[in-house]
Amino acid sequence: MIDSNSPVKIDFKKLTITSLVFGFFLVPVHELGHVICDWVTGHPATMSYARSYLLSGGRTPFLGLLGGPALPIIVAATAVVLIFRGRNPSLFYPVAVQASIERLVPYLCGILPKDERALARVAGWNMYSFKHIFLSLEMLLLGLIIISFFKHKSGVKQSVLIFAIALTCLVVSGGIGICIVERFVFPEQFKIQFGPH
Repeated sequence: MIDSNSPVKIDFKKLTITSLVFGFFLVPVHELGHVICDWVTGHPATMSYARSYLLSGGRTPFLGLLGGPALPIIVAATAVVLIFRGRNPSLFYPVAVQASIERLVPYLCGILPKDERALARVAGWNMYSFKHIFLSLEMLLLGLIIISFFKHKSGVKQSVLIFAIALTCLVVSGGIGICIVERFVFPEQFKIQFGPH
């Protein structure tokens, strides 16, 4: 537990290790969300590092589509709650930051991921509806993370370092996961997801 009257001291070694490890697993967490919700709806599914798919080869149901973007948001929200409760911020800050930007990254690059397009099609909503929903949730979580910096008296330098380390490690670890693990361990799924290379 954190003494609310004293500034939080971050263990940057632990934060960096956590950032590298969770950064590697963020993509599979997304895919696991699809798989869990597919099974819940009676559609057995499996996954590679960066792609989930139904064992029947059919179309993913609405809940299965929703599970992918939803699970990282749930993980981020859980981490944010634990941060506010003073539980090991060196461990939970990188999880909160990385999981909170899972959809924000493609949005900022001008990409509307296929999950959002498929969800809107199944729901009969505007194509950008789910983008706005997920973006709103992620912005809320990022806002809460920033508020927690003030609550824990983190200071500007420490706060910026938390974000910088988490984001850098996400790019490195996620890149290794997709470009090495998915490409060479799951080559067929890599071709389906990213095209032949």
